Amino acid sequence: MSQNLNMREWLDWLTRVRLLTVLLMLTIGVVWPQYVPNSDINRYFLPLLIFWITLGITHIILMRWLPAARWHGALQVGTDVVMVSVLVYATGLQDSYFISLYLLVIIVASMLFSSRMTYLTAVACIVLLGGMTMLAGIGKIPRTSISTPSSEGLRIWFISNLFGFLAVAYLASVLAQSLRHKGRELEEKREELLDLQDFTEDIIHSMRGGLLTTDLNGGIILLNRTGEEILGTKFADVRGRKLQEISPAFWLPEGVAEGGKLSLRKEIDFRTPDGQQRYIGISVSPLRSRDTQRNGYVFNFQDLTDLRRLEQEVATKERMAALGRLSAAIAHEIRQPLTAMAGAVKELGRLVPLEEDEKHLVDIVSRESQRLNSIITDFLNYSREKSYDFQQADVRWLLDETLTLMEKKPEIGVKYRIVRAFNGQEIQARVDAGKIKQVFWNLCDNALRAMPDGGTLTVRIDQRPFWLRIAFRDTGIGLDLKQRAKIFEPLQSGFAGGTGLGLSIVYQIVQAHSGRISVISEKDRGAEFIVELPRVA
Repeated sequence: MSQNLNMREWLDWLTRVRLLTVLLMLTIGVVWPQYVPNSDINRYFLPLLIFWITLGITHIILMRWLPAARWHGALQVGTDVVMVSVLVYATGLQDSYFISLYLLVIIVASMLFSSRMTYLTAVACIVLLGGMTMLAGIGKIPRTSISTPSSEGLRIWFISNLFGFLAVAYLASVLAQSLRHKGRELEEKREELLDLQDFTEDIIHSMRGGLLTTDLNGGIILLNRTGEEILGTKFADVRGRKLQEISPAFWLPEGVAEGGKLSLRKEIDFRTPDGQQRYIGISVSPLRSRDTQRNGYVFNFQDLTDLRRLEQEVATKERMAALGRLSAAIAHEIRQPLTAMAGAVKELGRLVPLEEDEKHLVDIVSRESQRLNSIITDFLNYSREKSYDFQQADVRWLLDETLTLMEKKPEIGVKYRIVRAFNGQEIQARVDAGKIKQVFWNLCDNALRAMPDGGTLTVRIDQRPFWLRIAFRDTGIGLDLKQRAKIFEPLQSGFAGGTGLGLSIVYQIVQAHSGRISVISEKDRGAEFIVELPRVA
């Protein structure tokens, strides 16, 4: 196959050279007719060249029609030998200026064929040239030469041409063979390089971490498939762009020492084009050429978002477990004396006549005792082992029912607007219906309390390959970084009168469902709480 392609390339080249040569001879015949010796035959010169151009165009058409035919080369070389012979005869045989065209045909034959065929082409040229000269000398064909050379002159002329043709055939065939050999070596090296390139690309794209290379100015040269997934963008969209434009925090070449050692590892917050927040660990090293000259940088990076989330979840669980045990112990110790104190104050108020101010103080003590007892009860509920009744249920229906009840609250009024951004399709999951509705209620109630001046609560359900994603988005006061870090821990309420246990209980319930809960928020820009539950196929 490669040999046929090589032949096709040479034939295309031969076609261009032939047409260029014939056009050059045509120009000579028109502009400088004195270089066409015999005026009697001169009238055939231009038609002959035009016919030759026609043959060249015919060869081009045949090559387009029958590209796989193997006889194109032989046909074209044979045609050229005949046309050069006719041209030489028409322009004076041994007096012709165009005998050197035979050498061009022999060179072309050496490029297309083997050494043997090259010598046969040279022999055919000398036979035709000598045959026409001999036939013209004995009067079998009209003489076209101006002068009548002697026999000795003709013999020297013929031998010199014979030697020249064979010498050109030898040199051209040697050079052509050497060229073919080098071409085969180059083709083998090319295949090896392509295999090595494919091998390298397979390794790069199969890496579990992201790999990105840039030039010295930060222009992106390469980004593997894992890197595309981590950064949330395609290589084709960022190729040639400056890395500093995509993420200034990603650009770390100032940390690379001149000795070429790796820089210290850095971890950054990165936001993808579709708005996802990711935590990425990066290391950078210099990219060097064979002469050890630095010509770019290599960035290795990993997505640490899930790892960081797991670390935060583990830390949160440990803190919540410790707080739960402490809360239970304290609650049991406080509850009994608090109950006794509240009862004693009530009995004292009943037995002893009190003034109006004194009665008011007794009421305050009684009321605050009840409130403390309620808080202690919440602590006990939070720390007590919970039981769950998991059944397959339509989460969309449970959520819709919770939102309907929320809309019936008197304080909703016209200040608040609840938007259901989900369709009417069933979405099945294995849940404890009562507990998961408690999660929905607490998240909606917190969202409304975070909008004291009114606003919009948008509830959305998305189906992922293995998860149901339920998002509660408000337009309220939002959370800062410190609040987000401890939002699910007990006693972290940001609302007046709150115990700070609502989101902690929500967290416990979601964890018991083998789910995940997270929050995305910025101060004064609202918050979005996201609950993810395992799907039921």
